[in-house]
Amino acid sequence: MSPLLSDYPRYAWHMLAGVRAKMESGLAAQRARDLAPWLDLSQPHDILDVGNGSLRPQYALMRNAGHRVVGIDFVNRPGISWKRSVYTVLRRLYALQLGIPAAAMDQHGLIGGNVGILPFASRSFDLAISNAAFEHFLDVPAVLADLQRVLRPGGMIWAGVHLFTSPSGGHNVSFTQYPLRSLPPGAEPWDHLRAQRRPFTVPLNRWRKGQFLVAFAEQFEVLTHYCGLREGEQWLTPALEEELADYTRDELTCGTLVIVARKRA
Repeated sequence: MSPLLSDYPRYAWHMLAGVRAKMESGLAAQRARDLAPWLDLSQPHDILDVGNGSLRPQYALMRNAGHRVVGIDFVNRPGISWKRSVYTVLRRLYALQLGIPAAAMDQHGLIGGNVGILPFASRSFDLAISNAAFEHFLDVPAVLADLQRVLRPGGMIWAGVHLFTSPSGGHNVSFTQYPLRSLPPGAEPWDHLRAQRRPFTVPLNRWRKGQFLVAFAEQFEVLTHYCGLREGEQWLTPALEEELADYTRDELTCGTLVIVARKRA
């Protein structure tokens, strides 16, 4: 989510206090529970982190757990900037808070590339994971088709998708609240589905829950899906719900859609 100037102090506090690290540890535990009926993560696996992000905590946690992990993201491309230097410091802090060696955060398994054209041989991975990335992919079917190719028969995919239809789905409200609990002064709830007065600052495919489920089902066997995070109930008045009648209440309040799927044998 694109940072707002007013969010930086809160973001810094969350980082220093370990709030974000705790959230990432909880996410890893949640994913392990979701996959447990079909994949034993106590054994080492070949894992692809799709859209690993600049902080790459899930990539690091999986590596530290003994898995062979590759991360692919445009942010992995070489470069020098003040922002990259800041992220280097934040990754070291993350590692300390997560209780893992700083080496787990290194570049060893990172590739800067296009997630829609994966530079891997077919049947290379047992598991693909992705968190808060699918909403940014502008050709979701291409990404899923290539993931289907690089996964082994019976291979799994776990994806957490930040839904566009949620209050924070426009990525232009806050990047520090999970779930979203307050709006900036003058901001209207679900503005991105209404007047769109606040601009979008990152690529968004604007897909809805049903579109993701259909696309995943075309390439994989969808084993389960659920809403992993709810937000916005306090703003969804009867009048606003009527105005947004094209969307279901579930769509409007589900911040994160979790999908667990398997490649057909």
